[in-house]
Amino acid sequence: MPQEKMKRVLEFLKKRYGKKIEERMDRNPDLFELLVTTVLSQRTRDENTSLASERLFSVVSSPEGILRLDDKELEELIKPSGTFRQKAKRIKEMSRILIRDYRDSFPRKRSELLTLPGVGFKTADVVLSYGFGEPVIAVDVHVEVCSKRLGFVRKEAEYEEIRASLEKFVSEEERFLINLGFVNFGRETCRTRNPKCEECKLNDICDFYLSNKKSV
Repeated sequence: MPQEKMKRVLEFLKKRYGKKIEERMDRNPDLFELLVTTVLSQRTRDENTSLASERLFSVVSSPEGILRLDDKELEELIKPSGTFRQKAKRIKEMSRILIRDYRDSFPRKRSELLTLPGVGFKTADVVLSYGFGEPVIAVDVHVEVCSKRLGFVRKEAEYEEIRASLEKFVSEEERFLINLGFVNFGRETCRTRNPKCEECKLNDICDFYLSNKKSV
C-alpha cells in the first residue's frame, strides 16, 4: 500500500537526515536571495547554482542592488548557472516589479509569485516552503526522481500531479521531510545518473530497483 510505503520512507528520511533538516528549518533565509537563487538553479547543477549565487550576493543584497549592475556585470556574476543572459534579464525584470509593487513587503501567495518573470511552480513553492515555512512540497529534480522510482507517482507525471500526489500521502508537519530528505537522498544515493541502488536502504520497496532486478 502506498501509505505504508510512505511511512517507511518518512521514517528512513527522518532517521538519516532529521538533524540536518531541523537545522535548515531553523534558518530564516533572505527571501530575495532565496528567490533569485532558485531562479539560478533552473536547468543547472547544484554546484553551479551555489557558485553563481555566492558570486552574485557577495556584490549585491537587494533588488535595488541588482538594478545598479549593468547587464554585462550581472551576466558575468551569474555565468556559472548557465543560460545566464536569459536569467539576468528575468532577474532584472523581477527586481523592478518587486521594487514597484512590493517595496515594503514580499509576495507570499503562490499566485503572486507565479506572476514574476522566471518564476514557475518549483520556484514559487521553494519560496513558500523554505522562505515562509508553508506546508508545500517543492518538486525539484531529486524529489521527482525519488518519487517516481519509489512508485508514488506515474513515470509520466508532471509537476502539479507529483506535488498533489505526494501531499496526499504526507501530513503537513512531515512535508519538510520530503522537501529536504529527497534532495539529500537524491544527491547521495538515488542519483539521477548512476543511482547507488545496491547500497540503498529502500531498494526492497523501490519499483525502479525491483523491476530492473527482475529483468536481469
